[in-house]
Amino acid sequence: MDSKSLRVGFIGAGRAANVLAAGLHEKGYRVTAVASRTPASAEALARRIEGCTPHANIQEVADACDLVFITAPDDAIEAIAGEVRWRNETGVAHCSGAESASILEAARHQGASVGSFHPMQTFASANQGAAIFSGVAFAVEGSSPLIDTLKEMANALGGWPVEIRPEHRALYHLSGFLACGLMTAQIGQAAELWKVMGYTKEQGLEVLLPILHGTVDSLESQGIPAALTGPISRGDVGTVRKHLEALESYAPSLISLYCHIAIGAVKMAREKGGIDQVKEQEFNILLEERLARAGTLFVG
Repeated sequence: MDSKSLRVGFIGAGRAANVLAAGLHEKGYRVTAVASRTPASAEALARRIEGCTPHANIQEVADACDLVFITAPDDAIEAIAGEVRWRNETGVAHCSGAESASILEAARHQGASVGSFHPMQTFASANQGAAIFSGVAFAVEGSSPLIDTLKEMANALGGWPVEIRPEHRALYHLSGFLACGLMTAQIGQAAELWKVMGYTKEQGLEVLLPILHGTVDSLESQGIPAALTGPISRGDVGTVRKHLEALESYAPSLISLYCHIAIGAVKMAREKGGIDQVKEQEFNILLEERLARAGTLFVG
């Protein structure tokens, strides 16, 4: 069966469901049903997509569709899979990054084909469409023919599929969190430093955004470690020492974070060829000593 003839439904109508449903519809897939524990959310999603019907309960979505995406919060997915009476050979895929398809065992036991479909992307708004998936990797899992359908969907959305082994799902998700969630938190800390200098956090973010955009551009065009810049990349130990002194005076809680990240940067700078072995050792001695003073155990 042509995957675009499948009746596709969603259980859960949050931001990810809205963007994925709209993207699939835009690419010619039949998104026909949605249900949510908040009926108003299901109705709002359905209004965006011609031919999509909001349903009062999740069982109605399972009954009406050939492929169902469970786009509920991670902690609710397994319970939802167990609540539904699944028809034989119905496709069921969750959209969690950290979980494998094993949490859909209740559906598989009933004869459904189970899998997972997770885009490595963040969604700032529920109103985005297929363009947000351009170049995005989708972690896909499942047996044939479901996995073949999921791979086709990833490609149709402008992305590309990657197969992640179940035991690596948490690592896969952690990779994305380090690049997105923790990066946002780190930028927040950088913006906070501007308050010490007499500016607002918002003004600090305004200052930092251009350099952040430039860094992302460099990563895309040059890759790792070539995109690394800053004092460590050029062997400037004195500047790093000044950074640490400033942190001790104004933000001592960030010393441990700075040192751990800087140790990683030292390794990258060595790989890049920006520093020699002597300079690498000088950086590491300085950073490990400061970690020890901060009461942090460094594991090399």
